[in-house]
Order: sequence, then C-alpha cells, then structure tokens
Amino acid sequence: MNSKFLVIPLMTVFILLTGCQSKNERMMDDVSDIKEISISKSTNFNKLDEKFFATFQEAKELEIFKNAFSTAKREKMKLVGVNYDLLITAEDGGHFLLQFYLGDEREASAFFYIGHENKIYFTSEEITHDLRKMIKP
Repeated sequence: MNSKFLVIPLMTVFILLTGCQSKNERMMDDVSDIKEISISKSTNFNKLDEKFFATFQEAKELEIFKNAFSTAKREKMKLVGVNYDLLITAEDGGHFLLQFYLGDEREASAFFYIGHENKIYFTSEEITHDLRKMIKP
C-alpha cells in the first residue's frame, strides 16, 4: 500500500482532534501572581462598576478564585447576563477586568474578560458552590 494514502487520513484526524481541543481552552494558565480580587455588583454589561463591596486577599479566598480561573473551560454558549464585576490585581500591579455570572446551587458559573464577551469560560458546579460560600449573593 502506498504511504501517501495512509498519511493523508492520519493528518486529517490530527487536524480534527486539534480543533476539538481548542474549544476546551482554559481561562488563565498562570494564576500564581494574583494578589487581590475586588468585587462589585454589575450594573452594565461590558463595563466595570468600581463600587466594590468586597476585596479578597487571604490565601484561602484567592485559592478558590485561582482554582475557578485555571479550571474554567471555554464553551460556545451565549451568556445573557452577569451579576458581578471583578478587578483582579497581579503582584506586578497589572489588572484584569472580568464580568462574572455566579450560578445558582448545582449550576456552573461563568467568566469573561470585559471587552471579550464572545469568549465565555464556565466553571464546575463544585466551584460555584465554593464561590457562593464566599460571595453570599
């Protein structure tokens, strides 16, 4: 059998598998330099409300958020609304602006970077449970 006929189907399978993996991209690969997270009630879609009602700086609190960010998976779903805004401050002074839908019990939560509402990342139900204990909606 000619090797060309074997290589083409194998390359096609490889390309298809690579394409499928990209939909599962994670929100943040490196969360180690997150210093604090400030949270406010969201008032406008795609705009940060700077009236923060809580700031998380404790290692245990930050670990819950870091776990949420590093494990959240991108899904091709629309998000109708958000209920919180997040200002994430890194050790180097840099900032990330996110909007956040805190799910109900037994429901996923969702994050996206402000200005990138077409790239939505969803958490597990377990992470939603941990976030709800901290945020207390």
